[in-house]
Amino acid sequence: MRVRLDRPIRVFACDLDGCLAAVDHAPYDLVRLHAVAELNRASADDPTVPALTFVTGRPHGYVDAFMQALDVRLPASFENGAGLAVRLPYRAWLSAAVERDRPLVADVERVLGERDDVFVQLGKVASLSVFPTDPARPVPELTETLRGLLEEHGLPLDVDPSTGCVNLLLRGTDKASGFLELCEAADVDPADVAGIGDALGDLPWLRRCGVSFAPANALGEVRAAVTHAVDLPDVAATLAAYEALVAANRALADRT
Repeated sequence: MRVRLDRPIRVFACDLDGCLAAVDHAPYDLVRLHAVAELNRASADDPTVPALTFVTGRPHGYVDAFMQALDVRLPASFENGAGLAVRLPYRAWLSAAVERDRPLVADVERVLGERDDVFVQLGKVASLSVFPTDPARPVPELTETLRGLLEEHGLPLDVDPSTGCVNLLLRGTDKASGFLELCEAADVDPADVAGIGDALGDLPWLRRCGVSFAPANALGEVRAAVTHAVDLPDVAATLAAYEALVAANRALADRT
């Protein structure tokens, strides 16, 4: 895969599930994750290697572990834009709007707790990832059920279908808002960021990136919208995209 740049890419932002970790809780590809970590470490001394960060729906604890594993030094966005985390020095915080509206999430969780056809992923503090009790239940059907439930109870959360679950988000808070907060915290222009994602919820922030990628396992709408659709799955696609960005940055340096 070849990438041609008109300006350097300084940061490579990755979704986690489906991009660095395979979907359906498959084992991690530790060999390729090690290669991603080594590239990220090289970014500390080599300006042609973009620094790594995350834009993910996963909760802070999971993101913190990945930041340690891959030696991420930039801020990372967790829980679908609810907050940012920094590894060194260790710190994590929620946006002011999320802090204000968190009680609404608790109200929705109480309603969902009365049902036996869904369960909520543990560990999140400002959003809800809702899974069907029956793993064969289609996500579009679950999505419509949740939309109807929120409307019935007058609970104004946004419904964001993902792969295998449905995210319920506070309005105005999503991966795109988290991405912009990340860019501000890292003092980087979104045009100088490359991103990779696989779900519909990734599209708004990927469209703000200077370069965007989608792995082979991404939804068709995502692959059609990004600048580079990679014919490899999850972390294999991410590593290939990372290597292509380094090569493109070096080619640009040679031209200028």
